[in-house]
Amino acid sequence: MADERSVALAELSELQTKAMQALMATFDGGQIDYERIGSYLPLAREFLLQTEHYEQRWPGSFEIEPVASPLVQQLAMYAGWVESEGDRETAARLRQEADEIAARHLSGEQHAGRLRARAMEAAAAGQFQDALVGLETAEQAFVADGRPIEAAQTLLQLANVYEWLGDYDRALTTMDTAHGLAGEKLAGGPPSRTAVAASIGKQLWQILRHGDAQEREGEDALSLRRLHYELIQGRARVNRRLGRLEDARELFEQSRPFVEQFVPAGVDFHLAGIAIDAGDLDTAERLLAKVAPHFDKGLLRPRRGALRQLQCDLALGHGDAAAALARADEGLAEQQAYPDLELAWKLHWRRGRALARAGRTAEALAAYREAAGTADTVRLAPLGYVLDTTFVRDKVPMFEEAIDLAVASGDGLAAAELMELVKARALTSVLSQPAQVAGDGDLDAVRFDALSRELDAISFQMYAGAAGAEDVRRREQLLVERREVIERIRVRDPRWRTLTVPPRVDVAATCDRLGETDRAALMLHLRGTRLVAALLTGDGVIVGERTWDDDTAAALTSYAENLTLLKPDHFLNDLSGESDVDLRHLVPDAVADALTLARTLIVVPHGILHLLPWATLTLDGQRLFTTRAVGVLPNLATIHLTEGGLSTPHRVGLLGDPDYTGLTRYRELPQAGAELTDVEQLYGPGALVAPVARRAEARQDTLASLLPQGGEGSILHVVCHADVAADEPLASGLILTGSTLDAGEILRLGCGFPEVVLSACSTGWRPQTPHGLELAGDDALGLVASFLEAGARSLLVSVPQAKDDIARRFMVAWHTHRRSGASPAEALRATQQELHEEEVPVWAWAGITAYSSV
Repeated sequence: MADERSVALAELSELQTKAMQALMATFDGGQIDYERIGSYLPLAREFLLQTEHYEQRWPGSFEIEPVASPLVQQLAMYAGWVESEGDRETAARLRQEADEIAARHLSGEQHAGRLRARAMEAAAAGQFQDALVGLETAEQAFVADGRPIEAAQTLLQLANVYEWLGDYDRALTTMDTAHGLAGEKLAGGPPSRTAVAASIGKQLWQILRHGDAQEREGEDALSLRRLHYELIQGRARVNRRLGRLEDARELFEQSRPFVEQFVPAGVDFHLAGIAIDAGDLDTAERLLAKVAPHFDKGLLRPRRGALRQLQCDLALGHGDAAAALARADEGLAEQQAYPDLELAWKLHWRRGRALARAGRTAEALAAYREAAGTADTVRLAPLGYVLDTTFVRDKVPMFEEAIDLAVASGDGLAAAELMELVKARALTSVLSQPAQVAGDGDLDAVRFDALSRELDAISFQMYAGAAGAEDVRRREQLLVERREVIERIRVRDPRWRTLTVPPRVDVAATCDRLGETDRAALMLHLRGTRLVAALLTGDGVIVGERTWDDDTAAALTSYAENLTLLKPDHFLNDLSGESDVDLRHLVPDAVADALTLARTLIVVPHGILHLLPWATLTLDGQRLFTTRAVGVLPNLATIHLTEGGLSTPHRVGLLGDPDYTGLTRYRELPQAGAELTDVEQLYGPGALVAPVARRAEARQDTLASLLPQGGEGSILHVVCHADVAADEPLASGLILTGSTLDAGEILRLGCGFPEVVLSACSTGWRPQTPHGLELAGDDALGLVASFLEAGARSLLVSVPQAKDDIARRFMVAWHTHRRSGASPAEALRATQQELHEEEVPVWAWAGITAYSSV
């Protein structure tokens, strides 16, 4: 038996030597010649098969992972080279083989390396959830395995994903963290090319002599050199994105010694792009002519479409629409062999520009729509409002050009589609997929709950006037950390594993559906003081634009600023009555004229328009609510996703009138208890979902246990104060007895009530720039968005501060009309008419808004 094992060891040693010699033969000056790797792979496969065979025969006698690891690595690298040569099928088979071997035999560092590779493939396919999760997991595995250089390389790739998503600040921060992991090893600068080649040779010699290498000197030297220059390149790209062109140029030049070793045209290609950005077309033309031949073969062959994009930009800069169109078409033809969605939308955009300049408007608009649809496809699922916004930011110019062209050509259908696609993905996606609340054992969920408890404690210290400066600083730290945790929970949500295409809206079908139910939808897109409005009805889409005059713009600014004051001027809540703003001052006449075509109007706002009291605005001096019901929704998709399950209510969940003893910021609500009693009596005996939770019982845990209940035909009614967090929408919450339930916690809990009434101040208020972030991916945020995402299909909220006695009267009247069979928006209209006829001042209830599609 011992002799047989000796023979097996000798055979394996011989195979290993042959395989290593074949691998060494592929190295040429410190880099791999992939055309020679064909002699290595068969030997490496045979070596692995024989090792597996002997290990099965004599368990515990042979280590398989050191045999499998280099084969997996070379298969993956060879697959990339084969794909660059245009053979995608062979590349896919090689990657599948590498995955199967890794699954059988790799652990620790090797497994982390495979996770990293797969994560980057996911990112290239637009599956950013998988990419972020995979890279974070791989980085943690490398750290645990004591491989800081590989961990740093993984963080660099994570920074690249953030760069693709447009979060440049986070990309730079992640690069700094990556550099810090390898900082000591890079203190003297990167290893030279000669030093890398010598280190690789030394390591291979150790393997040939001893069967393995005690130190991975060669691998580490190559990794350090690559990491150093890729960090420079990453910072260069981000600086270009941020418009810091001179800084970007200098950094790309610093990367030249490394880049040109592998990709001779790599630096000049980026410099050509910078020259185009700077308007230096002569330099760009010279550089592009120099690099173009390198894109015909080799590693740059799959990137020829990117070259065509720059050539198209150059032609557009010269005013040559025909040449620009030809380059765009050539670039799109490359997508057949080398698909790249991120590049595809940019090429379609350039194609649209070229066609528009050639006067071919219909074709240009079709190209722009293709660009918008492709860009949307890159983003399959929500990533949290920060990444949703940064993702959209660099696409906004394309959307605006396309919307302008649609308006100019009178194509309302295209305009509405484009206005919808610029919206963030969050609500559209989450409402299209069944919610799955994270389990109690989920570490992020546990951490979220702990952060929320600590935040709650500090908030109540602040409400009581007992918080110091250190408490305020700690609260800011907790909010940042919790925002990161919420983002991780969202990214890791298993719903997105089954989402293969993003939910889309068929505008024509939506018009048909609206016509069948005598409704219309008013979609709005605001750019400065220029408003584009598209009215969707059963007869199609009417589109137009209006630029606001100075008085109108000033009135809206004053209105919005007043909402956030501690002691606001309540009269300003009636924008039409107090500031003389008529709907015709806001929207184009053609749209205003057509508003009479529907019984119910659904407004889809944009930017500051989320804050307006739409139902109480006047049209030609007449309040909108006197002629139609008015509801509001964050985007067009939610019309279909929220219109079901709203039967006449017969059950109610009631909580409120909290005990605010000891608080200085929030006073007692004298009408809250009576409001709860009124609603309870209205629904009658046996209609309560749970006993009414008042005073000491109106706590966070009580509401948390009530939220998942409800079911069809039920309404949740909450009466309390609300806290609006301008810099962190998910921290806006309902102030209860001794605690707060905020928007972030509502997301975690879910909501079983199809309808929710929040009888509290500012529950419908929406920030415009949370922590300085301009919301490019415009959507709902805060309590409204959280309840919709949690499961509610209709909400009644107040955008401004509410007046206690009027709020009580209004809410009870609204419930009365709902109980009589009116839809949520119709109940709102009936209540508004009732109070108006009784001469209750409009300013006292103008901001009470129904987020509803019916």
